[in-house]
Amino acid sequence: MDTLFFDKDCPLEAVVSLAEPRDVHGLNSAFLTILQEHISDRAVKVYEVINDFYSPTFKSSKCEPSLRLLIETQPDADMSDADLNEDDVQACIQNNTVVTGKSSFDDSERTIFPIPGLVKALGILVIEGRADQSCHNFLDPLLRIYSSHAFLLNRNEHDTLTGLYNRQALETKLCQIYHRDEIKQRKGDSKPVSWCLALLDLDHFKSVNDKFGHIYGDEVLIMFSQLLERCFRDDDMLFRYGGEEFVIVLKDVDITKAKSILNRFRKLVAETRFPQIGTMTASIGFCLLDTSQPIPVNIDNADRALYYSKNHGRNRISVYEELLEKGEITANKIEESNITVFPKQSVH
Repeated sequence: MDTLFFDKDCPLEAVVSLAEPRDVHGLNSAFLTILQEHISDRAVKVYEVINDFYSPTFKSSKCEPSLRLLIETQPDADMSDADLNEDDVQACIQNNTVVTGKSSFDDSERTIFPIPGLVKALGILVIEGRADQSCHNFLDPLLRIYSSHAFLLNRNEHDTLTGLYNRQALETKLCQIYHRDEIKQRKGDSKPVSWCLALLDLDHFKSVNDKFGHIYGDEVLIMFSQLLERCFRDDDMLFRYGGEEFVIVLKDVDITKAKSILNRFRKLVAETRFPQIGTMTASIGFCLLDTSQPIPVNIDNADRALYYSKNHGRNRISVYEELLEKGEITANKIEESNITVFPKQSVH
């Protein structure tokens, strides 16, 4: 392991604050605060590289890699976004080295620092103008610490096969939503953000493993996950719930909008050809996220809607509130003390 040398331009308190967060959201918030405090005169943006995956079995399944904006110190600044196809961005990522170049959008000068990985950069930090030596002394060690800490936190929060959030992260992310909603209610916000919680299940997935083997089964899960990442917004949260089940938490949607979005994805899955396997379908159940109810109750509501879809023809969407209104199911009367953290029913 390389030894980190800290310059006077990189204060110890900045290093310590990066080591304290226990989740990626907290890490990014801490890094944003550091950048705003120490680089206040210029705009800074931090991106991660996503969909940078190669499947040797399903060569056609690879999604185009792209940059996802994680941190922006001055949202109102007139600083153009970086693009993965720009030469200076590619040079920084592929060579894991700092590059000074010009934006292809407005020809403005910028310096791009890599968020270092083992072989190539996992992301980039873009700062307006040319970075002087003190800026290098400040950012170089911080980015290495940020990268190492983010790697460890991501490994704890993400599914190793698909790269989506894992089941453990689901509770953490939902707790954050509950907390933000509670704060808004305390402040008297009459329009809290509405969320929908959806459970998705690949139909007849067990037969894929039985007929083709688990290697192809894993590739189907990877390809399905890439479809999810391609089709949903950065503000939406994607999870591998377990096996062939996935969870989507949709931000700022009502039932009608959520149904339209999820139905569009359901059709895309049905139209996608999975190499060797052929076509597959997905069943979906969802509910409005009610933050007045315990998290497990919301999970169970979506799960009951999914269970209805699986038992009524598959390849369809069911909405908990609509099923309740039609009398197809009864209201959830599970007591909080009697419910497991994440109840799960499985129908193949």
